[in-house]
Amino acid sequence: MHLLRISPIRMVEAAGLSLPTCGLLCLSVFAALSLQGLTGVWIRIPHFQWLAPVSMLAGVICLSAGSSCRPRFNAAVTLSAVLTIQLPVTCALAYGVQSFGLPLRDDLFVGIDRAFGFDWMMVQSFMVEKDVVMAILSLAYDTFFLQLSAAPVILAILGEIRRADRFVASFILCVLITVAVSALLPAEGAAGLVGSDKAHLLLQGATPLAELHALREGTLRIVRLEEVGPVISFPSLHCAVAYLVTAAFWPLERLRWPVVLLNAVMTVSAVTHGAHYACDCVAGLLAAAVSFHAAGRLSRGRARILSPMRGAALPPAVSAALVS
Repeated sequence: MHLLRISPIRMVEAAGLSLPTCGLLCLSVFAALSLQGLTGVWIRIPHFQWLAPVSMLAGVICLSAGSSCRPRFNAAVTLSAVLTIQLPVTCALAYGVQSFGLPLRDDLFVGIDRAFGFDWMMVQSFMVEKDVVMAILSLAYDTFFLQLSAAPVILAILGEIRRADRFVASFILCVLITVAVSALLPAEGAAGLVGSDKAHLLLQGATPLAELHALREGTLRIVRLEEVGPVISFPSLHCAVAYLVTAAFWPLERLRWPVVLLNAVMTVSAVTHGAHYACDCVAGLLAAAVSFHAAGRLSRGRARILSPMRGAALPPAVSAALVS
């Protein structure tokens, strides 16, 4: 009976998931399903990979509103479930828009880089000889998923529940922006510049060109989730996540500079290991900055929406977490 006295919005908020984040997730899922239906490009996802996080999300939302403890734990589980749902949705969006087949714009991006004095082939040929530096960059590049999944959990555990939620909201919004830009400005990325005489160059995160062209030509329509690759070149999602994680942890003085250093290295690795043009990286950072700012505005709007509900019954610990 206690749950009946709590509005659905407050139940969601009690689990550490704000209304804007919930709305962005629903929008992203709807966009992915619509795009797949429109293009016929489907990501084959095992049932447990969407059923498990959906069940976790629903369970925590229902249980947290009636519990007076563990608001940090509830938020960590809820936001992790949201990201687990969002990741295959991101793959579906990224693959779907490539089937539009708009003209590749690599010449434009190479021209922009060179206008600012950056030549990807020259930089890569120089860097590939630096074994120790390249090994460090490789390790940093591979922290992408670790940082993305761990950031909201760490923030929630430290009591920064609203900041953890803002990070997840900004990531979803950044994905939508990045996919939209990629649809209008598709590119192979710098991997397309590498010929057989440059096969020694390390490109562990380069766009799988065979898949990209198969999507554009309409010969690839069903892809298993475990086989998806990084088909978005411009803007760089690696650089976007580097910015979002740094922005989310910036107020935490003890973690600020280690996070800044790690993500500065990961941003560079997007060029050396992700085969991104320099302008890809700048665009990714800009998309992330816009997304993080917009998520903050949405969070303030959420506070105005919730203000008339202050009298709703919620456990004291949960109420304290909502205003943190």
